[in-house]
Parts: sequence; C-alpha cells; structure tokens
Amino acid sequence: MAEEQIDGTGRGFKAKVNSRNRTSVSAASYSESRMISAQDGQTFIWTTSASADTGEYIVYLQCMSTDLRLIIDKVTVNGVLAGLFELYMVTGTAAGGSTITGTITNRTKGILANANARGDGEVTGLSDGSRVDLARTAANGRATMELNDVLILGQDDAIGIKYTGGTGIVDTIITGYFKHHSELDK
Repeated sequence: MAEEQIDGTGRGFKAKVNSRNRTSVSAASYSESRMISAQDGQTFIWTTSASADTGEYIVYLQCMSTDLRLIIDKVTVNGVLAGLFELYMVTGTAAGGSTITGTITNRTKGILANANARGDGEVTGLSDGSRVDLARTAANGRATMELNDVLILGQDDAIGIKYTGGTGIVDTIITGYFKHHSELDK
C-alpha cells in the first residue's frame, strides 16, 4: 500500500513524486548574515577609505555588547598599490583615524551597531595579538577574507587590519552581524 505525504499546514497538499519515485522538493539557501539581517536587523557593514603608509593599522572594530556576539562574516580589502593586509586580534586603546559607524543592511530597522570602530585614517594605540587572516592584492586589486562566520567577538574583543605596502589609498569593508550568545551554544 502506498503512503501519502501531506503537508503540515493542514491545507491538505500532497507531496509530488517524480518518475524515479523521488519526492520533488525545493529549498532556498541563504547566508546566516542575510537571515539575521532579514529577521533581526542586526547585520552591519563597516567601510573605510584613506591614504595609508606601510605598517599602519587602517581599521579597528570592537564588540561592545554584553550579551550579543559580533560574528565577522567577511573582510574585503583593496588598494591603489600592491599591498599586504593582515587581520589581527588586537589590544590597546584605539586612537587616531575617525569614528566609523556600521551601516545597517536592513534599512527597515532602526538599530545601531553595538560596536566601537575607527578608520578613515591611521588607527594608533593598538598592539598585535594573534594574526587571524591575511590577503595580498595587486595594484588596484581586491581580495576578500572569507571568514564564514567563524570569527566571533565577545564583549571588548577587537580586531584590526594592518597594511604593508607603498603610501596610497586603501579601502576596507567588514561585514558582520550580532547574535545573542545563548544562540551560539546550540
């Protein structure tokens, strides 16, 4: 006797089976940052652009929340000259540059990023911790550090990007989202 699969909504739809006796399904696959943006409005993008000298930190990002974690999805870097961009866990008190505000990606929400960020000029006062990732770019090249949501910052944890190369304009784009710490333990 054949079994029927009926939807769980109570509307009585039956599952479709193809000629190979396989259930016909479709699915949508979205990144976690896209889902957080749509559902909670907690996805942000931080951008900087400024002239930098070799050995300078060009961006700083610190999680300030006590109950949310800042999860870094990806970092995109580029410059007018060939360069090396290194992503570090950092300590110290960030100074220099300018305060930068994370841009919320879900414009229907009125949420501000619970983060401290500096860029658009040399960020000073930082000490290198562990290097997390690095990328090299050709002149006018672009590289993306695909962190795939594995870099998680708790309260007061911070990252910085150090540039090594000739003096010239460098740009950084950091995409990240906030998620309650209890949801990370699941």
